[in-house]
Amino acid sequence: MMLGLFALFLGLFGLFSGSLWFFYKRSRQESQLVRRVEALSRSMNAASKGSVPFVVLDDHLSKIPLLDRALENLDVSRSLSRLLDQAGSSTKVGHLVLQMLVMAGLGFLAGAALRANILKWILMLMCGAVPLIRVHLQRARRLKAFIRAFPDTLDMMTSAIKAGHAFNQAMQLVGDEAPYPIGIEFKRTFEQYNLGINLREALLNLTTRVDSLDLKLFVTAILLQRETGGNLAEILEKISYTIRERFKLIGQIKTYTAQGRMSAWIVGTLPAVFVLAISVLNPAYLEPLLQEKLGHLMIGFSAFLQIAGLLFIRRIVRIKYQ
Repeated sequence: MMLGLFALFLGLFGLFSGSLWFFYKRSRQESQLVRRVEALSRSMNAASKGSVPFVVLDDHLSKIPLLDRALENLDVSRSLSRLLDQAGSSTKVGHLVLQMLVMAGLGFLAGAALRANILKWILMLMCGAVPLIRVHLQRARRLKAFIRAFPDTLDMMTSAIKAGHAFNQAMQLVGDEAPYPIGIEFKRTFEQYNLGINLREALLNLTTRVDSLDLKLFVTAILLQRETGGNLAEILEKISYTIRERFKLIGQIKTYTAQGRMSAWIVGTLPAVFVLAISVLNPAYLEPLLQEKLGHLMIGFSAFLQIAGLLFIRRIVRIKYQ
């Protein structure tokens, strides 16, 4: 049994190492291409600040051709690709899938080494989800940074429009001057529009890359203004004011729900603290729970009740505003 698990681990490790080597080899070739494009862009004055335009895009799901063809037939691959795009990650879907498989294999081997039949499957799922959780956290941080800086970006666009610039020139200004990630997203939108994509499609692509209610409000207002007319600078000022007022409301909501969120933290951490303290003071006290079948059932039922309680508290204190 252990020999088979060790062979499985070696196979997964070899596959992961081979994919990393192939990715490194391809990245060196692509870096040479990027340097050539940068030199050509500087010579033709087509790029600002020496950056490469977003026309050089790679929509492959993996650097490994066989894995790329396999992932193209799966609907979940497109969802993962959109998630990585929203997180601003340069990782390919195939690389993420390989990371999840390797981490799941390591978790399974760790559980098998502990000779716990249930624990090895739990560790496999938990370790396999670590790369995906990391991408979700990266996406949440990026979205939060975008939302916080968005009102200032609208003020910048309003000033540019009042100064006599067109809307596409205001987008270019935001792409050059706004902080990350707003600058890079608006620059990408401007370059798509500059390459011939109509403004509606370019803005809708922006809302796909950044899943923000404020951004969707902005895009809807821009598209309506282009169809019906109106003072664009005044519209952007009102949107900026609305977003800032919503920030104030969100702050009040967090203040009112602080007690409930603190209760969730206490309820979630207290059992673990008690188990740790009892294990240190009297290690033999918890042995029946870990050795007997009835103890395993009690642990599982307690964990279920614990998770259910946390979900109920979260449902009560969570106000959906995004």
